[in-house]
Amino acid sequence: MTYTIGITGGSGYIGLSLAKFLSSSFRVKILDIKQPPKYAAIFDYTYCDVRKREDIENRLRNVDLVIHAAIVQIPLINEQKRLGYEVNFVGTHNICEAVDKNPRTKGLILTSSWHTMGEKGLEGVVDEEFGFRPDKVEDRARLYALSKIAQESIVRFYDELSEKIFAVVRMGTVLGEGMPEKTAANIFIENALSGKPITPFKHSMHRPMFYVNLDDIMKAYDVLARKIVNQQLQNSGKSLDHVINVYYPEPVTILELAEMVRKAVINHSHNKILPQIQVVDIGKEILYTENENTRLTANVNKALTLLNIKGFKNPRDSIEQLVRDRIASYIK
Repeated sequence: MTYTIGITGGSGYIGLSLAKFLSSSFRVKILDIKQPPKYAAIFDYTYCDVRKREDIENRLRNVDLVIHAAIVQIPLINEQKRLGYEVNFVGTHNICEAVDKNPRTKGLILTSSWHTMGEKGLEGVVDEEFGFRPDKVEDRARLYALSKIAQESIVRFYDELSEKIFAVVRMGTVLGEGMPEKTAANIFIENALSGKPITPFKHSMHRPMFYVNLDDIMKAYDVLARKIVNQQLQNSGKSLDHVINVYYPEPVTILELAEMVRKAVINHSHNKILPQIQVVDIGKEILYTENENTRLTANVNKALTLLNIKGFKNPRDSIEQLVRDRIASYIK
């Protein structure tokens, strides 16, 4: 039997990546207010506004599992707070209610983020019980962090009141081809390959970040989706059982990321491109101290055990791959 997965926010980076990967094993339905790119026309696309309960219930009627990836992100959430609330909060509740009421749907997976635990003052071993720290992020990310926490709270509450599985995958910052243009990794790579300096900001250059390779994410969702639709997971009444950290366990600072990019470009260009790192001071308060990342690590044993993952790809190897795949168009 081939199951159908509905992906809300399926026209975005993560949603569309999941649609492409999972389509080899499942029927995939993209649910979004935005049409996917033309090359994604092979997928079943349905207009869907998560803010409208009736719309959601109709669109999910023939779906076996929902992956909820719809969210208003930075910077739009800071510019249109009402929209952010309606999509991120109300929309998530609408999706959960529709999944719970639909007799066919086996459950839901939320695409969450490691940012729910904050970015500042992190120390010790991070696991799924580490907790929420929405005020330990830069101001620009605060509403986004609150949204992710709210989404996760709603999903986890439904996991405890419903007989179905409502799971949460907390992803690291994703490294992979097609990643959003404004991510630090993409900006660093494009600047370096173009012969421009790599420019981390002084106030955040020592910020520890948890990263994950796109392929690792896809495999994790594939295994978890199979387990839910085949009803191989038990609902214990403790929602934390279905919250999973999916990222490389050792953090990388923004400055270390810049150095990884610099070395990869020099290596794969055979010294034809020699980018420099120029730290940019924009006058903001310095939030992170040097070597802060050495006091921090993550426990990802649940992901390794529950999802049968042997290990996660080192961010350094992900950067090497990205540079290797792009460099041909820059070297004449």
